Amino acid sequence: MKISQIKTGALTLFAALLATTAFSQKTHDIDSKIKQVTLYRNGAEVTRGMSISLEEGLHELVFKNLSSSIDKESVRLSGVGDLTVLSILPRSNYNKEGERQKVIKVLEDQRDLIQDKLTYERGMQNVYKQDEEMLIKNQQIGGANVTLKTLDLKEAIDFQRKRLTEILAEKLKTANNIKKLEEDLKRVGEQLTPLQTEAQKGTTEVAIQISVKKLTQTDLDLTYYVADAGWYPVYDAKATNLSAPLVLHYKASVFQYSGEDWKKVKLTLSTANPRDRSLIPPLKTWYWGFPNDYSMYQTKSGDNLPVIGGISEVSGFVKDEENNALAGVSVTINGTNIGVATDANGFYQVSIPPNLAGHQRILDYKFIGYQPATRGIFSNRMDIALRPDAAALQEVAVAGYGGQAPRQKMVAVKGNNSSPQSIRLESGEREAATSVTYEIPVAYTLLSDGKTYAVDIKTENVTDSYYEYISIPKVKPDVYLNAYLPTWNNLSLLSGDVNLFLEDSYVGKTRLDVESAADTLSFSFGPDRSVIVQREQLKTFTKKQLFGNNVTENRAFKITVRNTKKVPVRIVVKDQFPLSKNKEVEVSDKSAPEAKVDDTTGEVIWSLVLPAGQSKELNLKYTVKYPRTGYVTRE
Repeated sequence: MKISQIKTGALTLFAALLATTAFSQKTHDIDSKIKQVTLYRNGAEVTRGMSISLEEGLHELVFKNLSSSIDKESVRLSGVGDLTVLSILPRSNYNKEGERQKVIKVLEDQRDLIQDKLTYERGMQNVYKQDEEMLIKNQQIGGANVTLKTLDLKEAIDFQRKRLTEILAEKLKTANNIKKLEEDLKRVGEQLTPLQTEAQKGTTEVAIQISVKKLTQTDLDLTYYVADAGWYPVYDAKATNLSAPLVLHYKASVFQYSGEDWKKVKLTLSTANPRDRSLIPPLKTWYWGFPNDYSMYQTKSGDNLPVIGGISEVSGFVKDEENNALAGVSVTINGTNIGVATDANGFYQVSIPPNLAGHQRILDYKFIGYQPATRGIFSNRMDIALRPDAAALQEVAVAGYGGQAPRQKMVAVKGNNSSPQSIRLESGEREAATSVTYEIPVAYTLLSDGKTYAVDIKTENVTDSYYEYISIPKVKPDVYLNAYLPTWNNLSLLSGDVNLFLEDSYVGKTRLDVESAADTLSFSFGPDRSVIVQREQLKTFTKKQLFGNNVTENRAFKITVRNTKKVPVRIVVKDQFPLSKNKEVEVSDKSAPEAKVDDTTGEVIWSLVLPAGQSKELNLKYTVKYPRTGYVTRE
């Protein structure tokens, strides 16, 4: 080979080595922080930020310990810099590193050693039991026709007594050893169960391959959607007095259990629902006489509204069969990251998210050395007693005078143990094309515990609102105060619970359903004793006459309305005339001055404004002719 060829080959190899070095992929474990969260009615969009300096070449950025509920199709990377994203690969991961694992290994070794000792002691317990049974069975010495000498009998009895005494002492010693080892195992379990479960909790990591053309310092944002979060509206409707407009406080109840704690993040609430990907429904050709069903487009609302009377929190005590408190027991909601460990008294308290599916409304109880248990969530108070795990702590069947059973491996689960928070803040409102967003003005913390946190969104003084009293004295003498909002559609309201306050006193709760609400929204604040309505029958004008087989009856009623308030009130009083279903019954001479009468329903309505401290009489009269028999004449 010529020298020039050798030189050319060497240069080519050197260039290839340089190219390989320049473009070899470098892996970076990214320490990112959550800086912004957009919370939707169902789910949330999480944005993590980081700053990094990258050399020219290929790089793999690995974001670790992300939520296990990430929608993997939603992951995206954005930022400023001379780089190109080549691939984004989300993948499941489990925390198997760090100081926690070292502590777990030490505790697991302690647990295994205790279990080995327990196995031995239980085996010896069985040996002593067999020894005792053998001695008792062999009390008859010699045959039935053999007569023992007194000295031989005495020696046999002394030997048996001595051996039984020794066995009894060994059995007592073994029982004490077992009791102490079980206490030691329980103590290790209290420490190991929470750590073990935390390590087994699933997380997601995202590996992103990028190509960098030149050395660059860049700020990057990783954004993804998580399902285990949401918010729903709650309102406070306050009527201070009849001359002031209704005050409507618009609040949000927010929650999340994604597995990530959102600490001091910029929080935005959105009325949008990313899961609702409805397309414009097409009309299908319809042939008369065949079904024309469009039910596939009638999807259920995803508003996350809590069920009326639903369970939002469960608490209770976990004990053993002897009623002793069990500390460190893992209590988790099935299939979620929500869970706690029982305290020294065996007490636990778990929040139940409002959007939790029915099949997940189950609590799992797990503790080392005890059988795991599951209970459907049926009450706010749920106590439970755990049974010892016979598979792990079983007595060993011993053949002859020795032997050991194999050690049983146990796994326990635990969730997050956190305290509730409640932060109430005013927000900035911004309307988008198909939704409304509310930006929380300060950094906000929302833990992954499923608890509901309160956020104030805005307060509206509904200037065109008005109040009106309604009474139906024929049914009940109470007079109910109603508030009316004619232009409620301009307030961007959503379906939700409404807490009602009258003059700073809580008077009840109702639910706003915007899909079925009328043009004018109304809230009932319950009865007001300062407005009085009484109905009485006037016997002077009431007559009953018999003509052959028919009865003619005249009836008259007086309704008295009194306003004891210091301001005028608007009041609606309702009554009714009877209607006839056949020609045998005739209703005539109907009289209700100043009232509006609906001839179809027989409803009689008086609408009036009553000045302060004044009263008014309303009159109702009618005549009815009906057969003497076969009709009920009592109202």
